[in-house]
Amino acid sequence: MKITPTTLTLSQLFSSSNEQFVIPACQRRYSWHEKQLAELFDDINYLKSNDTHLLGSVVCLTYTHTAGINPLELVDGQQRITTLSIFLKVLQNRYEELGNDEVSKEISNYLVCKGIDRKEKTKILLGDLDNTDYSLVLDQSNLEQVKNQNLAIAYSKLKGWVDALTVDVLNELYFKFINN
Repeated sequence: MKITPTTLTLSQLFSSSNEQFVIPACQRRYSWHEKQLAELFDDINYLKSNDTHLLGSVVCLTYTHTAGINPLELVDGQQRITTLSIFLKVLQNRYEELGNDEVSKEISNYLVCKGIDRKEKTKILLGDLDNTDYSLVLDQSNLEQVKNQNLAIAYSKLKGWVDALTVDVLNELYFKFINN
């Protein structure tokens, strides 16, 4: 097996429209709590605009790329990738509320992938135990049916922190989030 490390921004990591992060069933369920969420939020929010932040490694098994959706099987980093996607969804919803359709659409493109049929699928496919809950949280529908409350809490906490930001601070946070 050949391991090739690559340094990427979140924009680069999420930008391929035909790649989907797949979290295999053998990985643990989503389990981040407020402490990890707050550390991630603060690390990005307090980052100086010309500085960078190392989120850690994301290890994927890849296969030969095809014209369809190419699965990237997450071996390490599934908790971070899931949290980052929830964070992106919170940001997208906030920009939508503010009427900034341009940024909302940009973020939307990070959260979906498309195959030959051009039908949108979520950029991240969680294991069988969490995927339905993840979809409900991203759609903000039927939240009373969410079994893994860590997913719902992650969305709620990040939303509270993002909603408290002024537009200028929000714009700065989003820029740092995807570029630094």
